[in-house]
Amino acid sequence: MFLIGYILIALIFLAVGLCLLLSPGAYFALLDRMARTDFWSRPGPAWDPKAPRWRGAGLALTLFALFMIFGPPLSVYLRSPDEFNQRLHSTHHDVSWGGVVIWLFFSVLGIGFLSKPLVLLDAFSPRKLSAEPEAQRYVYILRIFGGLVLFISLFGTSIQLLRYLLH
Repeated sequence: MFLIGYILIALIFLAVGLCLLLSPGAYFALLDRMARTDFWSRPGPAWDPKAPRWRGAGLALTLFALFMIFGPPLSVYLRSPDEFNQRLHSTHHDVSWGGVVIWLFFSVLGIGFLSKPLVLLDAFSPRKLSAEPEAQRYVYILRIFGGLVLFISLFGTSIQLLRYLLH
């Protein structure tokens, strides 16, 4: 149970870090929209949601999350490479490699919805939603959906890989 909580916390750090790194203004606007306030994105003399410090904070959170995810397996590898390689080359019946491939497909789909939501929606919908006046509303909904899909798929992938590594 501890490992699942640890992975969830690491993925939350990774998601927030990537949001701040890629688009801090859109991240704060999304927080405003979810909270139904105008606190984070309102203009003020000391508040700039697109300031470089937010991208720096995003980079720091992303690196911290990647350290949380890849640090423990790397430390095990550095402690005893022979045992680590033996675990990697053994077969384990509880791991579904087809499931890992499906989880990775959903990860790519989530990244697609986060980066270009209307392009994906226009490719598969009969009417072009990007030309409608409420297109911005669809962008927020699709990005939230993409974030959830990415989060769940990364969690599923990490569980499958933990099963493989902890055998």
